[in-house]
Amino acid sequence: MTQPRKFIFAGGGTGGHLFPGVAVALELQRREPNARMLFVGSERVLEQSILARHEFEHRSLPVVSLRELTRHPWRFAIRNWTAWRAARRLIRDEKPDVVVGLGGYASAPVVWQAARAKCPVVLLEQNVIPGRTTRWLSRSASLVCTSFPETSQRLPNGVKVEVTGNPVRREIAKFNASLQMTSTAPRELLVLGGSQGADSLNEAVVGSLRLLGEERSGWRVVHQTGSRQVDAMRHEYAASSIDAVVEPFFDDMPERYRAASFVISRAGATTLAELACCGLPMVLLPYPHAADDHQTANARVYEARGAAVCVEHLASKDETAARLAEPLRSLLTDAARRHAMSIAARSCSRPDATDIVVDRVLELARSLTR
Repeated sequence: MTQPRKFIFAGGGTGGHLFPGVAVALELQRREPNARMLFVGSERVLEQSILARHEFEHRSLPVVSLRELTRHPWRFAIRNWTAWRAARRLIRDEKPDVVVGLGGYASAPVVWQAARAKCPVVLLEQNVIPGRTTRWLSRSASLVCTSFPETSQRLPNGVKVEVTGNPVRREIAKFNASLQMTSTAPRELLVLGGSQGADSLNEAVVGSLRLLGEERSGWRVVHQTGSRQVDAMRHEYAASSIDAVVEPFFDDMPERYRAASFVISRAGATTLAELACCGLPMVLLPYPHAADDHQTANARVYEARGAAVCVEHLASKDETAARLAEPLRSLLTDAARRHAMSIAARSCSRPDATDIVVDRVLELARSLTR
């Protein structure tokens, strides 16, 4: 009797890395109900809570990022050495059919040990500019699945690359909504400050809305702030008499997308992929300290295709708020522009990305069996 297949998903740390893996795991589970899904990543609470929500098995490694090397060199060395040894034992004991690397430092120990053990490896690279971990491990991978065609130019020669799009959850990939151009259309502005918070974005949004008067009349703001600033943002909205729902984190993102007319967000690739599938116009404030400024690169691709407006952070939050107010004024008052951007966003989407990635993972698993 054939043994059920086993798939290990390596990485996490942030929702942007984790959610594509969850989407792939759910589809694998749908196709092969007896298969075992094991996520191996960091010790972050966010990662554990997301996976617990989907009832996926999770193991954490004491891996820490390269940023810790200069600040805590001994801690960096000891914890990562422990993590790499644990990853070697894990691959030896579990003998997975395929390892799917989700990107980021948390994926490195398991992906590296899997490659050394000749286990098939699929890497998911969400961003235009591939991360350091992807660039380093790509030569050892069976396949690198990218979201953007431009990414392959930044990977080593000889790496096998396929532009699959960024996997998103089935309920979002199948999202079917259209912006109405009548006065009865939903008038809701969704602000995504990130699951871990985005203080400068939060402050810029409130500051820009204060600068607008009648343009925001009849609109409601739904703002995900992260936990640090939720109380402060509630106070700021109330003091400015702005109709707003403010929460640290939303578990019901498909419903939030369905109600929104347009979105203000960071430019993480997974969020952008979801917004594109939902056909939502975007005002993007890329995180200015992202590695290799990859969020700005992501945002510029969507802006070039007419789906987004990219607003970069300026020297002060007041200057950023003033810059942000310009596209906000236009999108709050111009339904035709929102409609055109919605169509452009849909043209950027790859709702079949999850299916394509799962096809490739299963092809590798079957070839190993043969």
